Amino acid sequence: TGNKKGMADSYNNIGLIYDDQGNYPEALKNYLASLKIGEETGDKAGTAITYDNIGIIYGKQGNYKEALKNHFTALKIDEEIGDKASIARCYNNIAVIYIYQKNYAEALKSQLNCLNISEEIGDKAGIAEAYFNIGVIYGDHNNYTEALRNDFNALKIEKDIGDKEGMAESYIEIGNVYSKKKKNKDALIYLNKGLFLAKETGKVENITNEY
Repeated sequence: TGNKKGMADSYNNIGLIYDDQGNYPEALKNYLASLKIGEETGDKAGTAITYDNIGIIYGKQGNYKEALKNHFTALKIDEEIGDKASIARCYNNIAVIYIYQKNYAEALKSQLNCLNISEEIGDKAGIAEAYFNIGVIYGDHNNYTEALRNDFNALKIEKDIGDKEGMAESYIEIGNVYSKKKKNKDALIYLNKGLFLAKETGKVENITNEY
């Protein structure tokens, strides 16, 4: 079983590498291989992670129905085994799919669940990500006051934990909100800060692709 667990982990890790490279069919192939072994060996925690990863791939491919199905399967398993960090991650990933679908009410509900659990277990990175995503939801909804409040909450935590990549995204999101509010001077300040940090972390392409 130990050997099979190692194989399942290897397939999962290979999947992550292909995902990172944008090769989604190969990522999916490896995740499904990992899932098959995980289910054979009864590795619930590993299986839940794989279902979640499969959901992420389907989301990136625009297959939102399959994405949600896999994320909710992961969530159910994580709830059964009581893995709170993974439950929070699932809610976050579910919210991302709802944002893609412009279903902001469900996205907000999932993201608030993620925030509450992340706060309960003291996961600062998770708290920051939840605040950031809540900010995005409000920004897309043209509720700029709430968008900025959440974006600045995220930024404060990202500064505390030294998450430069997260800071870059928050600066850019804040800049975008100021731009929508026609506060161009403020928008430029934050967009430039964000792009500077994005270049510094080598993530400029990822971030500029998103905005």
